Amino acid sequence: MQKKIIIALAPTGGWGLGEGNPVSPEAIAEQTFECAAAGAAVVHMHARDEKGALTADMQCFNRTCELIRAGSDIIIEASTGGISTMTAEERTYPAANPHAQIASLNIGTLNFGDKVYINSVPDIRKWIGIMADLKIKPSMEIFDTGNMDCALNLLKQGLLTPPCNFSFVCNLNWGMPYHPAILSYLRDQVPTGSHWGANLINSADFSQHVEVAKLGGAVVRVGFEDSRRYDGKIAQRNVELVKALRAELEDNGFSIATVAEAKAVLLA
Repeated sequence: MQKKIIIALAPTGGWGLGEGNPVSPEAIAEQTFECAAAGAAVVHMHARDEKGALTADMQCFNRTCELIRAGSDIIIEASTGGISTMTAEERTYPAANPHAQIASLNIGTLNFGDKVYINSVPDIRKWIGIMADLKIKPSMEIFDTGNMDCALNLLKQGLLTPPCNFSFVCNLNWGMPYHPAILSYLRDQVPTGSHWGANLINSADFSQHVEVAKLGGAVVRVGFEDSRRYDGKIAQRNVELVKALRAELEDNGFSIATVAEAKAVLLA
């Protein structure tokens, strides 16, 4: 049996209402509970309003966190990302929630389809400082190979404290595509003792997730935010994705990390 893999859940798609997308606090919490029971150890959440749009108003986000924490010990990851009109400071509001334990830290600007996803280095430094003040562990989202150089430079400057968590984001238009050679290149730069995983956007099955695990990734993510497709099916609820991914990983000799085991890795 090989090492244990952490399954992370990103439950809410960016298209808003419809198609079974959980948007309300109650719907997100309900699906998170189902997924936690099926093996998910982390839930990644954006602050969204009642229509599913990104917002600086924390009412829905805070209510969702309260509901989740009341019924589960799953790790709550607050997202500070997403293309919106929010300021750099407003994007860190979710990390201030007392139930959040880790938060995404977006490293680098990229063309995102026809839009520009702006993550300037001064803003990244600002977010690092705010997360440090809040005692929130950052999870660095790497959208292209040059982002890794930026992250390592921030480490060299002493702005980040190892061990670090890296998330390699693949298949966003127009970020880096998924390819084992690209992930191997990035993996080989991860400092000793730190951890990495991957977010595989628009995946049609779990072949890339399994390959990430075989390459040494500690975390693989599923959920409506990334893709509803798997093995020729369209998931109606997030739990279908978690169960199917778990089965695929276990069929390939991996076991699934519990929440306690995931905390030992991601909160170290």
